[in-house]
Amino acid sequence: MSRCLHSFLRLKAANEFVKRIIKHPSQPKLSIKRHTSSLPLEQKGARYFSSQHFQNNRRVLPRWIQSRAVSPLLTRRLAIFCKSYISAVAVSSIHQTLRKLRDIQPDQSTSPNMSGLMSNLDIMKAADAFPYPDKEPEAYKALNDTLYTLVWKDGQTLGYMLDSVLKQLLATPEEIRGPVIVDEAKRTVRAFELPTEAERTALVGRFMQHWRENGTFGISKGWRDELWPVYGTNDGVLYKVERNGTGLLGVMRYGVHMTGFVKDEKASHGMKILVAQRAANKSTYPGMLDNSVAGGLMAGEDPFECIIREADEEADLPEALMRERARYTGMVTYIYITDERAGGEAGQIYPETQWVYDIELPVEFVPAPKDGEVAGFYLWTVEEVQQKLAEGRFKPNCALILIDFFIRHKILTPENEPNYEEIVKRLRRKLPFPGPHQAPPPAS
Repeated sequence: MSRCLHSFLRLKAANEFVKRIIKHPSQPKLSIKRHTSSLPLEQKGARYFSSQHFQNNRRVLPRWIQSRAVSPLLTRRLAIFCKSYISAVAVSSIHQTLRKLRDIQPDQSTSPNMSGLMSNLDIMKAADAFPYPDKEPEAYKALNDTLYTLVWKDGQTLGYMLDSVLKQLLATPEEIRGPVIVDEAKRTVRAFELPTEAERTALVGRFMQHWRENGTFGISKGWRDELWPVYGTNDGVLYKVERNGTGLLGVMRYGVHMTGFVKDEKASHGMKILVAQRAANKSTYPGMLDNSVAGGLMAGEDPFECIIREADEEADLPEALMRERARYTGMVTYIYITDERAGGEAGQIYPETQWVYDIELPVEFVPAPKDGEVAGFYLWTVEEVQQKLAEGRFKPNCALILIDFFIRHKILTPENEPNYEEIVKRLRRKLPFPGPHQAPPPAS
């Protein structure tokens, strides 16, 4: 329910914002000056670092707005709100089903409050969105009725596949996708069972490329040319799949996230947190707030080496500084359900594991975006970060990472968070899929 309420609140905010500042082109010229001071991303006291230009932002705006004299800052803000508006309107059928079922017995203690802000548990439920069978049996059953379980020949669960994806898989010529065995009674799918990993990877790549060339799924427009692993055992890879195709199969996804902070005795909790903002032209979650550094873990890549690479690409963090100060703090596991902000088809199932890192940064360090995926960085107090979390401004799984950070740094405790126990449980969700998350490696 929190996801759907969040979409409604974003839609409402977009409507109110546009009504407040935009006049029809037949009206006198829009005045910008009086609005820019109230934009929340430009708060006083927050250090803002940016080398990103926003020439691409106007592409998401209506034509009559593009023709107006609009400042780069307001253009960015409008771009974010217009994309949010589109996403909020187009809610997937899965989310609609879950909303209806969850509204049967609404839990007022975990719903956004009257101010429209999200609680810490709301934030967790937005990221760990797959219903729990013991807490939401009706929603769990309704969702599973739309899914098929991708299994290996030994019965091992590999992923949760949408019925719409299965239909397209079966419609694909067998010489492209290979034999597929469907058990309608058990709602299971067996596929890609060739003798070797290399053969299986080639087969999966062939039908994924076929779907891409034929425009079968919109998610293929964001093709990354990055192979991600699908595990059959905790340390054995069955095959590799294009990153943007993992959600179509509903298989495990792996990544790395790091929170950077600077010690500041004058700030509450003795620190300020480095927050990234995603570029407005990104295909996924454009303009949303993000962790200091984050990225996907490719097949065969060491998590610590991955976070070092991402830190260089996204924030110009020196390798020597990373090796000296970055600290592995553990894993988080959860199951996300995508909406339109993720790009492509909504409702894909994302079981995810993130390797989590902290780094205490030197006070004099100034991050610099390098790869075009980050618009800029903010150095915010704990309270400023918590406010943005409550407003739903963070990418959902990045918000989850920050909740974990607050718990580890004793900012969130059982004494000040009434839903502490459930939040901790959702940070380490038990998953039925094999992989390294089942046997955590030692810290690098």
